Amino acid sequence: MRTRTATLLTAATFSLLGATVLTGCGAKDDKDDKSGPAQAATTAPPEKVLSTATVTKPPTLPPGKNVSTAPSTSAPSGRPAGSDGVPRLRPSAQAGGLVRLPDGPSDVPVDPGEVRSPANNVLVAAYGAAGSGPRSVLFVGVDGMTGIDGKRLEHMVRGMVDHVNATEGGVPAGLSMKGYDPGPLGGTLECVPAQDARPAAICGWADRYTTAVAYFDRLSADQAAVKFKAMRADLEK
Repeated sequence: MRTRTATLLTAATFSLLGATVLTGCGAKDDKDDKSGPAQAATTAPPEKVLSTATVTKPPTLPPGKNVSTAPSTSAPSGRPAGSDGVPRLRPSAQAGGLVRLPDGPSDVPVDPGEVRSPANNVLVAAYGAAGSGPRSVLFVGVDGMTGIDGKRLEHMVRGMVDHVNATEGGVPAGLSMKGYDPGPLGGTLECVPAQDARPAAICGWADRYTTAVAYFDRLSADQAAVKFKAMRADLEK
C-alpha cells in the first residue's frame, strides 16, 4: 500500500514539473513573438506619404524677362517729352551749334535742389566746338517742374558760382543777374559775368517745366545769353 502511494506521488510530481516547464517555454515563446514584430517596426524604412497639396506654378514670363525684387538703382538721365506733351530736357548730341563731349562730368557739380524720381529728371552735360574738346559750356538742368521756380534757379546759380570759384577762379563780387530775351519757350533767362581777367559768364533759365544753369567759358554775359537761348531750343523739347 505504501509502495503504491509513493509511486502515485512520484508520478504526480513529474507531471507537475512537466507542466511547469511547458508553461515556461510557452511564456518565453510568447515574449519572443511580441518582441519580434516590435523590433522590425523600428528598423523598417518609413513609407512615403503622397502629398495632396496643390502646387502653384509661377506666372509665365515673356522671353528674356526675369522677376527681380531688387530696388532700382538707375540714375536719372535725359529723356524726351512724355506722352502728355510736357517739355523735358534731353541729352542732345548738339546744342546751339556745340557738340556734346563724350567725357563730360561724371557727377553733378551743382546741387539741383529737391529731386523726386520719376517726376524730376537731372541732366548734366558738357559741350564744346568739337567733340574732342575743349569744353566751352558746362550745363546742369532739371525738369518736371509745375511752375516757374525762382528759388530753385537762384539756388542753382549760387551753386554754379561756388563751383566756378573752386575750379576756374574767383567770380566777380557785387554783380547782379541781368535779364535777357528767353526766346519762344518763355520764362526767364538771366546771365552774369563770371571772370574779371577774361570773358566768362553764368546763365540760368526757368520756365513752367524746367530750370537750368550753365557756365560759359570765353563768352561775355551778352554773348552767353544768345548762345544759351539757342542751346535751350535743342535741349528742352
